[in-house]
This record gives sequence, structure tokens and C-alpha cells, in this order.
Amino acid sequence: MRYAVILAGGSGTRLWPASRRARPKQFLSLAQDNEPLVASAARLGTVAAGRVLVVTADAQVPATREALPGVEVIAEPVGRNTAAAIGLAAAVLERRDPDATLLVMPADQHVTRMRSQPCS
Repeated sequence: MRYAVILAGGSGTRLWPASRRARPKQFLSLAQDNEPLVASAARLGTVAAGRVLVVTADAQVPATREALPGVEVIAEPVGRNTAAAIGLAAAVLERRDPDATLLVMPADQHVTRMRSQPCS
């Protein structure tokens, strides 16, 4: 099975003052559609992989579940950056599905509907 693993940690410092520790950038709505960045990533992950799993800080689990009802959330016991978050997701999924394929995606992106354009 294919899984989109969305990395949604962060301390809320990169887009200050819009993002704060209590509301990091993945929960901001920066586009006209008012969709939080993490929801945009989950939508793309569903299309690309079928199943979505979000790895986030323990303190951000409630906000993540509110933004993404019904999406599986893994809480990092301690934030240790990208490689550790990917390793945690891989370990969880390996127990469940040893043949799993992971697509790792950041949560701090906005994906709009893509239009086909010829390459030049």
C-alpha cells in the first residue's frame, strides 16, 4: 500500500508574526481558498498515494485533528527534525504493512489545481 507521510512539525518561528508556537505555519491559510497548508498537503497526498499519515509534535495533535478530521496522526514524543519524523512514520508503517511505500511531503506548501501545459 502507498502512504503519503506529511511532516507537520514546526515551532512557529519561520513566518513570524503570522505563525506562532500555538499556531505554526502549517495551520495558516495563505491562499485565497482559506485552506490551511496542511489540508492542501493532505489533499495532494490522498491523490498521490491514497492514504495519508501526518507526523506532528505532541502539542499540535489537537489542531492537526481539527484541520484534518479522519486522517491518522502520529505524535512525535520529542521533536528531532525531519529524519527522525520520517523514521518514526516508517517504523509505525513497517509494523502495519511491511511492503508499504512512503511518499514524504512537507505540510508547509500550498498546492493548487494543476493545469496541463506543454513543455517548451
